[in-house]
Amino acid sequence: MKKFKTFKLSPQSLSPLLYLLLLLIFISCETDQVSEEASQSLTSNNSKAPNSSGKMNTFYGPAKQMGDGVLKSMVVMKHDGTPEAIGLRISEKVLTGLPHEELNITLDLSSKMKGMAFDHIDFGWNPHGHEPPGIYDIPHFDIHFYMVSVDYKNTILDPALIETPPDAKYIPEGYFTPGGLVPYMGEHWLDLNAAELQPGGVFTRTFIYGSYDQEFIFYEPMITLAYLQQKGKEQIAIPQPAEFQRTGLYYPTTYSINYDAVKKEYLITLENLVLR
Repeated sequence: MKKFKTFKLSPQSLSPLLYLLLLLIFISCETDQVSEEASQSLTSNNSKAPNSSGKMNTFYGPAKQMGDGVLKSMVVMKHDGTPEAIGLRISEKVLTGLPHEELNITLDLSSKMKGMAFDHIDFGWNPHGHEPPGIYDIPHFDIHFYMVSVDYKNTILDPALIETPPDAKYIPEGYFTPGGLVPYMGEHWLDLNAAELQPGGVFTRTFIYGSYDQEFIFYEPMITLAYLQQKGKEQIAIPQPAEFQRTGLYYPTTYSINYDAVKKEYLITLENLVLR
């Protein structure tokens, strides 16, 4: 399915040393908590989540630079520790100054995160898209929410370990795989009902599952650059399997793509979590 691959503070008013120090702090530090207003803006365009009663806090992982902006992971937790959402905030300037070559950035999650199946997020930029031609070969972002560690992900190299798929009860309804291992990612599963797979359909955004060694290991919203640049707001249902391989954890049932005009940031979130 995919091409095989491994995969402005102003300096004028500050001394060079102080400017560099502040910039490093901004890029690399982890902000553990933001106001409830920021948490509420996350779901301002969404229907009320099943667990959304009570006050919430948003916790961020370390920010990473990309293009002319920054991006960072985030998790939203109720005060009682119940997880509400997981995702990332992408400054609008990320979309300017994007490189002409593929780029993948790993985002750590806040240490405050608990109760969810996810370990880290990979944010990938594909300036020329990838196979299959005529469908996904346009500029877009691959956003992998991994349920395995970075160390494990880096061992995903054996094509034989995708020959036996996960048990049918763990495969979301309507999903199929075109086959093939993407090194350091896994096997990708597509939604048969996705718009881009229909006659005359065009890829704007889609949702993919990933597996390896008989286990689903990532969720992946895949979104075109052009779609983000429209600065719209949309919440989409995530097709669910009949059963889950890892129980006792919260899993998302929807994902959202929103633009925050006040902060000039894009928000990509997995939401409406349900305990499985």
